[in-house]
Amino acid sequence: MAISGTYSDGDAINFNDCEVEVDLTPSSSSFANIDSWAASIEVDPKTVQTTESYTFTHTGPIVFTGNPDPRNVTVTCVYTEGATDPFKNINDHTIGADFDVRFAPKGGATGDYQFTTSGGKLISVGSPQGAADGSTATTFTFVVRCSSISQGTIA
Repeated sequence: MAISGTYSDGDAINFNDCEVEVDLTPSSSSFANIDSWAASIEVDPKTVQTTESYTFTHTGPIVFTGNPDPRNVTVTCVYTEGATDPFKNINDHTIGADFDVRFAPKGGATGDYQFTTSGGKLISVGSPQGAADGSTATTFTFVVRCSSISQGTIA
């Protein structure tokens, strides 16, 4: 594969219109939209397991690679206290249970890229947190650890 073309000013994508959804029961594939609460997403990079060995005749290490490492997706949301809001539903979910996230950085329009976790488990839900200055919203975070993240196109 070759990289070609040039960057144009209109090519830049920011997360201002990102669509974020969670699936509390991945076996049903019924995603619920949370982007009106979601404030940021952090995704671990793709990495693989590695080991190094040294021999008497080489001047450097011999590097071996193995299977892909799991990845974490950390989502920060604005904290609200409604019975059907994300904090209540995600916080009540069992830690370690199946849980997937999908997001579309450009938005939810046909043709936009969408990234979806696979084999996700909810491994962390933070308590509400904020600052005393009162100028920032109170937030909470949750972390999904997954075996992979697939990239698709919204149909």
